[in-house]
Amino acid sequence: MQIEEKKAKDLFQDRIFTLSNFLSVFRVLLLPFFFQSTYAYAHDPANLRAFSASIFYALAAVVSDYLDGLFARLLHQETTLGRYLDPVCDKLVTLGGLFVVTIHFDFPSWILIVYFIREILGVWLGGYLYLKRGLQGRPNWWGKFGVGIVAVSVIWYMSLPYFLQFGAPYSFLLHPVISAYVLLFVLTAGVVAYVVRYWNIVFHPEAIELDPENKKQAKKYQKI
Repeated sequence: MQIEEKKAKDLFQDRIFTLSNFLSVFRVLLLPFFFQSTYAYAHDPANLRAFSASIFYALAAVVSDYLDGLFARLLHQETTLGRYLDPVCDKLVTLGGLFVVTIHFDFPSWILIVYFIREILGVWLGGYLYLKRGLQGRPNWWGKFGVGIVAVSVIWYMSLPYFLQFGAPYSFLLHPVISAYVLLFVLTAGVVAYVVRYWNIVFHPEAIELDPENKKQAKKYQKI
């Protein structure tokens, strides 16, 4: 199976208006509400209504991330566009969440910068694989785990003023920086995993021969 270039318009040959794609976009549409409630809570930690709203929006984004993939499989709505839309929306939401806790709750800004660079490179690599190699990369577990760690870290940092005001059930909850460094480790491991997986495809495509019956290859990427 030869590696070949694709055109951007080919992404839209499948169905666009699916429940899965709606849930992906829905996560992004939650961001303005999350920004507003978190701003109110950051300027008045006693405003538990705003705090609860921020937690709700964060959890809604996490749940929708799980449901869009589930519904895509159950309803047979998996499309090339959807497989790109989902991670792009994930990147927007996770960057938005980390930006908020960096501004208001002292999340390490340098880790946010590292995360931003990593996500930009991920978008470039995904677009390059599709447009220049006709391939769609499969997400690895490091990437999926990273999204979960971002959610934990955002909620943990937002909860710190609450713990300082009303007390924390466990002392380690007063140190959300733990989650920031766990996230950094996951990001690093994910980058290494992607470099190992795609180095030859990007730089030595002439040496790559894809076998549609090779299940090991199918777990890494697929011909589109």
